[in-house]
Amino acid sequence: MNTQTTSRIILALDVDSVEKAVQLMDATKDHIGMVKIGLELINAQLAGDVAKAAHARSVGIFWDGKWDDIPTTAGNAMKVTAQMPGICMVNVHVNADIEGMMAVVANKGNALVLAVTELTSLDTESVELKAGASRNASVLYDARMAAYAGCDGVICSPKELSLLGRYANRKINPELPLTKLIKVVPGTRSLGGDAQDQKNVDSQESAILNGADWLVIGREVTKNPNMSPAEAARALNVRMAIAFAEREKGAVAK
Repeated sequence: MNTQTTSRIILALDVDSVEKAVQLMDATKDHIGMVKIGLELINAQLAGDVAKAAHARSVGIFWDGKWDDIPTTAGNAMKVTAQMPGICMVNVHVNADIEGMMAVVANKGNALVLAVTELTSLDTESVELKAGASRNASVLYDARMAAYAGCDGVICSPKELSLLGRYANRKINPELPLTKLIKVVPGTRSLGGDAQDQKNVDSQESAILNGADWLVIGREVTKNPNMSPAEAARALNVRMAIAFAEREKGAVAK
């Protein structure tokens, strides 16, 4: 994590070259908490170079490998990734099941393991057809399995945060394992922003007030038509800090 800032923005480096990734990091490194290195860079075999550049700039890395494989393969993938300097977070699909998630957790080193629940690009109908249950029920089940497997957190859409909070914080029989899960949330948009390929969007403020701990943000910073990447990240940080303060104030009041 970037110790030079309190930002909870994870900047998505969804680009196709090391040069573009470095330009974005140099422009925003004082205004972000971490960068996400995903499948585009990984499959182009450029992710290692980008990770080295991020580490050299003291920027933490969320390695977005989305592992979904047999336990041995998932565990070995984690073991190799954990040896890379600067890796703060990794993710594994809940589809890898308990054994797959546990294998990743067993080899995580100093990284935090996040379980991917339902992709934010999937609409509710698609999730329910696949799961044979409501989207909320599916995500709640995923979170419970992630907690049982020892994962440090989950990745979910902003729409499921309030549901997880209700079960984690209910007065009678609260699900304490859920309270310990970090919530990392993609799919947020400023009010009036283009949803693009996301189906379950909400504002950054709403996501934070409902329990988000980190927000994965890409195009709203990297392709903002009205601001430079640094300006866009700075503006988001101001709004996010206010929302976190409001959430903390509400928690103290309770």
